[in-house]
Amino acid sequence: MEVSNSNFRQLLPDIISSIDNSCFVAVDLELSGIHKTFGPRNTPLNRKQTLEERYKEVKAAAERFQVLQLGLCAVSYDELLESYVCRPFNFFVNPNSEQKFGLDREYVVQASAIGFLLESGFNFNSTYTSGIRYLSRREERYVIERENRLAQEFKEDIHIDEASQQFVKDFIAEIQEWVDDPNPTFDFVNISTVGQGVNSYQKRLIHQVVRKTFPHLQTLGRPTFVQVIRTDPAAEKMKRDERRARFETDVERGIGLRHVIDALFSSQKPLIGHNLFTDLINLYECFIGPLPDTSKEFAHAIHESFPIVIDTKFIATCDTETATYGSNLQGIWDLLSTQDFPAIGLDLGYTRYATSRLAHEAGYDSYNTAQILIRLIGRYQAYLSRHLASENGDPESMAIKHLLDYLHRLDRFPLADHRIDIPKRFPSLESGFWKVFTNKLRVNGTLEGLWVLGK
Repeated sequence: MEVSNSNFRQLLPDIISSIDNSCFVAVDLELSGIHKTFGPRNTPLNRKQTLEERYKEVKAAAERFQVLQLGLCAVSYDELLESYVCRPFNFFVNPNSEQKFGLDREYVVQASAIGFLLESGFNFNSTYTSGIRYLSRREERYVIERENRLAQEFKEDIHIDEASQQFVKDFIAEIQEWVDDPNPTFDFVNISTVGQGVNSYQKRLIHQVVRKTFPHLQTLGRPTFVQVIRTDPAAEKMKRDERRARFETDVERGIGLRHVIDALFSSQKPLIGHNLFTDLINLYECFIGPLPDTSKEFAHAIHESFPIVIDTKFIATCDTETATYGSNLQGIWDLLSTQDFPAIGLDLGYTRYATSRLAHEAGYDSYNTAQILIRLIGRYQAYLSRHLASENGDPESMAIKHLLDYLHRLDRFPLADHRIDIPKRFPSLESGFWKVFTNKLRVNGTLEGLWVLGK
């Protein structure tokens, strides 16, 4: 489903409900640029990076580049249909924020990344015309602190120059006369100059002098004059309360797309991605706040929010011999799409991708990621059951070997694959069945090759 700034508020409850009622959520991002690995300084270019070096490299890129599109696919299981039901959402991300918040984001555009997205049909105009604005958690704190300061602080006093001395004496006298009058004609007095109004300097003088000389009075700036009225404590409190309520409403609306991210984090649903290491770093930097200094600290932060994280790229390359094999998202799905079980369907109202192949649209890629997980695990489960029944060797290792042989076509589609009994539903993601695959993310090109969460 395409979610734009025009229908976001209307769809938000359904999006949050889809997350809360899912058994897992798949995510994907499109970015204005990605990290480039040229090798550490003063070291041979053919030396592999450490995981820590790669984390710092991707972190630096995430701080420069912008999330342009967010894809999210919430997946549930329909007992009656015996099918997994997908609800994919596609969001363009608008980097602009309301001027009233005092923010003006800057980000870098990488020519190669933009060229790649254009070739894939990405519509950059939609980023601004249809994209959804947001405030990260860090930005929200800044906006609130800024408002608190503005509500409490007064402008510093300015010097009253010699030419304005008489002007000040005159309006003090005018105000004093109005204050002393037991029956004034009006409940206000307007301070101006004959035929010319007051300039910005004179206005500031009036506000400053009245605040110090007549603390029980209030000044209201007008285009050509300043109006002085008596302070009504109850009315002042009401005015402050109304301003705060308007501000809080503005912030709630300004949070925008981050409401979806907050729902995702608070749900603690199993989080699925393909090559998830990079997406997690960029998701956190964009919507949460500054990234931790080390990969270990970041792993801890992610594991607290998402106890179960699964990288389909790791499943497709889960031993050292296959870690470097081709494992791009679309290629894996092309192979698995002919598999009948477990059954997968799109929910009513979410059928945009039923007949459209929109590779590198974030919503479509998140949907493909969800399908890949379901079909990969269904096939692994079938192999595992067969080897458990045969009682030969280590059933888990043998099941993984057959899965990877199938994926990488090493055995050229052995006939046994066409006779395996693939189940209609896989075990709960909280069960021990998943221990081989959970919280392990593939990071190709590093010495470790793997990023493990929960440590």
